[in-house]
Amino acid sequence: MASSDPSRPATGYPFVPNGIHHPPPAGSAYPYQAPPPHQPAYPYTYNTNQTYPNQRAIFLRRLIIALIIFTGIFFTILFICWLVIRPHFPEFRVTSLSISNFNVSSSSSSVTGTWNARFQVSNPNKKMKISYNEIQTSIFYKSEFLSRTRIPPFRQGKRNVTDIDVEYGATSSYIGERTVSQINSDEGRGLVSFNLRIVADAGFKAEGFWARRRLLRVYCNDVAVGISGNGRSGNLTGGAMRCNVYA
Repeated sequence: MASSDPSRPATGYPFVPNGIHHPPPAGSAYPYQAPPPHQPAYPYTYNTNQTYPNQRAIFLRRLIIALIIFTGIFFTILFICWLVIRPHFPEFRVTSLSISNFNVSSSSSSVTGTWNARFQVSNPNKKMKISYNEIQTSIFYKSEFLSRTRIPPFRQGKRNVTDIDVEYGATSSYIGERTVSQINSDEGRGLVSFNLRIVADAGFKAEGFWARRRLLRVYCNDVAVGISGNGRSGNLTGGAMRCNVYA
């Protein structure tokens, strides 16, 4: 084996002249790889305060949203059905009004008479039936009440027309001196006008839908009656009169 040369540096190590190590110049990199930084024993941490969603709150929120959607759909369908059905109020007309045994007393400021009226009631609805209950009707001279009576309940089919006969009666009903004077003045001209009123509880019903009830108020104003020469009887003049209907 060849003898080693003591002046020859060992392979794998840098040669240092005269065996003296000098520090590296300022600003130069360290010639050897730096050791890795110190790593903690447990590099991962766990959040023990992590919150989970409240299942009950989520369920209630979804339930409320579902109810809102269902309610919106329900009322939308109801509104569409209302547009399709389009309920209309019935039409009322006075086709006849006669008076008999009519007498106005100036001494007692009273009136006596019998009025016979005929109403024509029309149901203009193509898809709805109408029922009438608790029907009351009254007759007035201007705003002075003369008589009141009741009408039996009745029903109307679709596009139906019904005639109703009503009789009012007054016997020595007090009306006041001013009203007596006004009626006598109208009798002198041969024409006395009366106002008729009807109040009825009406139910509107379509196929497959519940009945919807309305309180109808019917006003037939200034229905003129021509008085005969003796002033004790008279009949409607000017033909049928259409009444105003409110609910």
